[in-house]
Amino acid sequence: MADPANPRGIRVFVNPGATYGTGRERWSRVEDELRRRLGGFEVEEIGAPGELPDRLAELVRRNERRFVAAGGDGTVNLLLNAIMALPEGDRIVLGAVGLGSSNDFHKPIVESATAEGMPVRVDFDGARDRDVIRIEYETPDGTTATRYSLINASVGVTAEANARFNEPSWLVRAARAVSVDAAISATVLTTLATWTDVTCALAIDGGEPAVTSVTNLGVFKNPHFGGALCYDTPVAPDDGVLGVALCENMSAFETVTMLSALRKGRFSGRPKTRTWRARSLSVQGDRVFALETDGEVLRARSARFSVAPRSVRCCG
Repeated sequence: MADPANPRGIRVFVNPGATYGTGRERWSRVEDELRRRLGGFEVEEIGAPGELPDRLAELVRRNERRFVAAGGDGTVNLLLNAIMALPEGDRIVLGAVGLGSSNDFHKPIVESATAEGMPVRVDFDGARDRDVIRIEYETPDGTTATRYSLINASVGVTAEANARFNEPSWLVRAARAVSVDAAISATVLTTLATWTDVTCALAIDGGEPAVTSVTNLGVFKNPHFGGALCYDTPVAPDDGVLGVALCENMSAFETVTMLSALRKGRFSGRPKTRTWRARSLSVQGDRVFALETDGEVLRARSARFSVAPRSVRCCG
């Protein structure tokens, strides 16, 4: 029997730590509007992230299937990975409320998909199956692990910049007071000051590995990332392929110029860049490198990216 207070069986997971600890306050600004739209839901805050898979498994046993990630892209990624760990994952519908800094999952953002100025994806009736990026990687201690990503993943300077953005210096904190784009620019510039490329062997779709000097490598299902940045390689949420964008052996000046072009959605054909539409990509680094997945950063020695076709159902 349906809960009268939650007739549609929707549960919202709020990340109070989103946007540097303002997630709870940002959620309070949008909650009433969402209740009017959805007709009620249950809310709980995310505590220890490691407990989320067990919590979702418990709720699924109670026949709950509609979950909303209220936070940034990292919160969406957290719920995604918990869902992918469940045998019933293909019957769960994932929605999102963008309380984060960049909210790339929601892009391109349209006015009709906002509430109180924040992007939302809570149209459960319009949900559709989406591809997921599967990332199998070797950790610095030599063990293997798997993570999943809905938006994008990266190796190189933007991954390292994401790590610094998540733990900002005083300069980045000051830039954040101006705008998200200013904070991202400050983070990239401070990262470039000490950056050296990662020498990697890359193999596309199981082909022969080729060694290159990686300034940045993006793997994506949504070309939008990092505030206003956007690749121009066409990919769709459910087309079974990955967009891959490589910057190799770039100077700091060339990297800044490339980032400026990405703000205008221009990348393909630029000097020292290559792009592919691929089903898999393997990366073997000459050192431990930053590996970013939907804004969250871990460290790896190698990684293999592939498509898990239409593996999660997401709200429109």
